[in-house]
Amino acid sequence: MPGIVVCVHPRAAEAGAKVLEAGGNAFDAAVATAFVQMIVTPFSCGIGGMVSAHLMSRAHDAHVIVDGCLRAGSRVTPDMWLADYRGEGEFNGESLFDDFRSTMGYTAICTPGAVAALGEVQRRFCTMPWRDLLQPAIRIARQGFPVLPGMTQVTHEQPEPYKPSRAERLSASPDCAALYLKPDGMPFDPDDQLRNPAYADTLDHLATRGPADFYRGELAERIGKDLEQNGAFVTRDDLANYTPVTYAPRAAAYRDYTVYSNGAPGGGPLLLEALNVLAGFDLPALGHGSADYLTHMGSTLQLVNQDRRDYLGDPEVLAQTPESLLLSPERTAQLRAAVAAGTVGGSAPPQEHGDTTHLTVVDAAGNIACITHSNGNHSGIITPGAGFVYNNGMNRFDPRPGRASSFAPGKARLHLMMPAIATQAGRPVLAWGAPGGNAILSALVQAFTNVVDFNMSATEAVVAPRIHAEGDTIWCDARLRTDTCAALRARGFTVEQDPISYPSRFALCQLVTLAADGTVDGGADPRGEGAVFIA
Repeated sequence: MPGIVVCVHPRAAEAGAKVLEAGGNAFDAAVATAFVQMIVTPFSCGIGGMVSAHLMSRAHDAHVIVDGCLRAGSRVTPDMWLADYRGEGEFNGESLFDDFRSTMGYTAICTPGAVAALGEVQRRFCTMPWRDLLQPAIRIARQGFPVLPGMTQVTHEQPEPYKPSRAERLSASPDCAALYLKPDGMPFDPDDQLRNPAYADTLDHLATRGPADFYRGELAERIGKDLEQNGAFVTRDDLANYTPVTYAPRAAAYRDYTVYSNGAPGGGPLLLEALNVLAGFDLPALGHGSADYLTHMGSTLQLVNQDRRDYLGDPEVLAQTPESLLLSPERTAQLRAAVAAGTVGGSAPPQEHGDTTHLTVVDAAGNIACITHSNGNHSGIITPGAGFVYNNGMNRFDPRPGRASSFAPGKARLHLMMPAIATQAGRPVLAWGAPGGNAILSALVQAFTNVVDFNMSATEAVVAPRIHAEGDTIWCDARLRTDTCAALRARGFTVEQDPISYPSRFALCQLVTLAADGTVDGGADPRGEGAVFIA
């Protein structure tokens, strides 16, 4: 069986493939790919962000989640922003304030977990030294890389109410503005060359000192001092006390498959909940893309997204774990009955379009690394001379006390990353994930059912027309027939059709299928700029 790397950027996928060709395993390739992604998609991910790694190691007989989630700083208090809260963004799910405090600037930053999580992956599963795995990213940061069109789209997009423009966000700190804005104050254009020697120096330091230096070493002292002095809620002690969480993945049955993903505060329980509901329907008999099929799919996604709003949060501080409710037989029966009755949605439909990325790697031995990592939307803050942009994880906490995602010191920030692996008769057959905020759930559910219910190849599964659904709304791409849209409206749905065929806001699914004869197939979502490399 050949090795395969599928991810959202061709240079990152190539770096992972080269590691496989040099004798590394899937986890070596995944760590190298992830760090290259941090350079070439710097707003989507970075060492100032978070990681959810879904790993299946044959050599170690291990199947685990390594979760480097974001955590609120120790300086937060439950009601600190309540008086100034303006509500939730209609199309992003972020908390809104006149001064953008949860979205950009030092006050938006949570304690990062990316380096800790990737360090744990390397320590437990990799065969190559940590320093070697960071070298491709260091080299690209020093030499420079061409900006792809997708990166310029996010820097030029128009702001929504109570949200900063990308240019404003990039001006949040002098180092960020100097790196990502031209002298005239405008963002870069496609094919512009970007170099980031400061980031290269920081990664070189980490390569030499090891991942612990980010939390308890020289680098920790430097960034912790900067955060404390500029009003962040994260302290040096928060960095020193941070540890990633490793646990067994959550599971659900679908037909004769078992699907695994992460647990709360990640989005895995939502994926499993949706598949539990859909397992009760004969989707092939409904017809892919038909009004009946889309009614069942849309209603399921709407109801599960409402459960996200009501119940998903840090299981360490909630009275009832999200999984115990969302994955219970009783909840499955309730939602399945509601879908069968044609129920339309939940409450208002906020969407998060987070800057996130994903990679899926399978090696010749059958090891699997399925990793989603993110900066949220990024804070615009770069510690002077460090080169990397911090997350803006505070934007997904609810400033109202008593909610599943309310503020608490050290509390894990909910995230919608849900890297997934499916098995059949104990044999891995699919590994997939996506960036895309709230739309990750829709993409992963449909890509999976496209393969197992409609016999699509990996590429066909990620290319097929897709919907996203929350509240009473179904968003669809331009390839959905207008008479089908009319039929959905007649059934009570609000339908918003995108004018283009492959809108990137529908999440960028990166999928690998593994056949019994050892054949692997990869699909990189054409809504983005990803690539498949065979090694």
